[in-house]
Amino acid sequence: MLLTMKNQLVLLLKKYLNTKLKRYIFVGGFAYFVEMLTILVGKNVLGFKNVLAVAVSYWVGLAVAFILQKIITFSNLDKRIHIVGKQLSMYAILILFNYFLTLIAVSIFSKYISVYIIRTIVILFLTLINFNVYKIIFKATN
Repeated sequence: MLLTMKNQLVLLLKKYLNTKLKRYIFVGGFAYFVEMLTILVGKNVLGFKNVLAVAVSYWVGLAVAFILQKIITFSNLDKRIHIVGKQLSMYAILILFNYFLTLIAVSIFSKYISVYIIRTIVILFLTLINFNVYKIIFKATN
C-alpha cells in the first residue's frame, strides 16, 4: 500500500514537473525548506551557534536531497547495493566539497550577514554546478 502511494506521488510529480530541471529545482526547493527549518529549530529551540546550526541543517538537507534527487529528479530506482554504493561514493565527494565551502562561507561572513542569506547564496551557487554532476551520479545503470 505504502509503495503504491509512493509510486503514485512520483508519477504525479513527474506529470507536473515534466523535465529533469524542473524536478531538480522542485526537490532542491524542498530540501532548502527543510534546511532552513532545521537552522531555525537549531538556533531558536536548541540554542545552537550559527556554524553548528548550519552544519546540522546541511546533513539533514543532504539526506533529503539525495533520496529525492535519485528517485524523483533522475528516476533512478536502482536499489542494488553496488550501484547505490557507487552513487553514494560519488555523491560523498561532491558533498564534502559543498560542505566545506558552506562552512567556510558561514565562518567568514556570519559576522556581517545572516546565516540564512549566506546559506541561500551558497545553495544558489552550488545548484548551478551540482545539476550537471548529479546527471553523472544518477545516470541510468545496467
